[in-house]
Amino acid sequence: MCESQTPEMPQRLRLGAGLLALALAGCGGSGEVPPEQPPGPAPALAKCAPYQGPAAETLSHYEGAMHEHSSYSDGDIHTTPGGYYQTIREAGYDYAAGSEHSDTLDAGVFISVGSDCFNTPDGFLTCLTPTADELVKWQSTAEQAATHSADGFLAIRGFEWTSDRFGHINVYFSKNFSNAKTDLGYLVTMQTFWDWFTRAPDSVGLGGSLTAPVPFGGGGDGLAHFNHPSDKCLFADAGDTGCNWNDFELVPDAVERMFGIELYNDGNGSDRYLDDYVRALDKGWYLAPVGAEDEHELKFGSDERPKTVTIATALTADGFREAWLARRTYALSPGRHLRAELRVDQQAPMGARLECPAAAGDVALSVQLTERDGTPFVGTYRVFATGGEELASSFGTEARFDLPVVAGEQRWYFVRVDDASGVSAAYLAPVWISGI
Repeated sequence: MCESQTPEMPQRLRLGAGLLALALAGCGGSGEVPPEQPPGPAPALAKCAPYQGPAAETLSHYEGAMHEHSSYSDGDIHTTPGGYYQTIREAGYDYAAGSEHSDTLDAGVFISVGSDCFNTPDGFLTCLTPTADELVKWQSTAEQAATHSADGFLAIRGFEWTSDRFGHINVYFSKNFSNAKTDLGYLVTMQTFWDWFTRAPDSVGLGGSLTAPVPFGGGGDGLAHFNHPSDKCLFADAGDTGCNWNDFELVPDAVERMFGIELYNDGNGSDRYLDDYVRALDKGWYLAPVGAEDEHELKFGSDERPKTVTIATALTADGFREAWLARRTYALSPGRHLRAELRVDQQAPMGARLECPAAAGDVALSVQLTERDGTPFVGTYRVFATGGEELASSFGTEARFDLPVVAGEQRWYFVRVDDASGVSAAYLAPVWISGI
């Protein structure tokens, strides 16, 4: 028999029949999942056009930590990206995504700007004394991520584009990076970032960095999410409309690769980002929830920080790219380690975009959360709809909702879950229903 997992360790659960497959294959400890299979026909009772994503039995739930900082930017001055990858891995998580501020990523800019740099003479000297890896932080981060991506763990390199006027954005998987302090994004315009983000890596133009692998090359290979909305609005009190990325102004060429938005951040487990999420979805962004540690100290992988579950075909960069592009994530508030099974129209997972005949009536959405040890989770399931309306709620171990279909309109619906005491526990990715 397989060895049992300790209570502290997150578990990967397969959906549906895949749970048995994981139990049988898990003794090897490889964490491998079957190769992606073509989608089958829609269930006989489905009302919508067949879902075209991976079959449910090929999907696994991977819990991880996102948005980490080290001495490479403004984190603890004695840490490196390799340190947080290792700590999160040893805590039992499946993946970690770093996001050092790009302000200090240019080659040769070795200085750290963590708070301990200015507390003692020793700290000041530590922050000013370069090591070989700190002279080439972007390259070093990639090497450290590659080293720690093994034995059932995925380490992801990223960076945080930090404009205190427009807002912060995390970018992952890109070859190049851009710096808001030098690309005019800190105070002047968002356009240079969007030009960079929508341009091919080998194409030179606005935005980017002189010391990136391709000098001033684009970020068209990256995937990104909005960070802690409404928290970086430098001139909001003066009536500036730049807050929240120009009030979530839609950038059509960026929509598909802007996959998410933080719904929990740092020690925040409340719903203070709910209104921002609704506004972004209403503006036309297709955004899945992210639970971000945003860690600058030493609490990497701790229960004091939120987590993100990614539903993917494999624990690989390619598997996660596909999952994030498909919006298959859900955010967990601090201390929660839940697994969510959601089906819309009896065939599609969270993140799906379906075309459904309005004449056929409402479309069913079923959802159930469990604790990581498989025991039932008891709480209130709330479904929100386009415009921010709370369509319905249900208390118990599972819920079923009927989603209206409106001819000629696309509407989004997402589920937020509260625990039995009414505290926010999780946000699940929306589904988008287009009425035909």
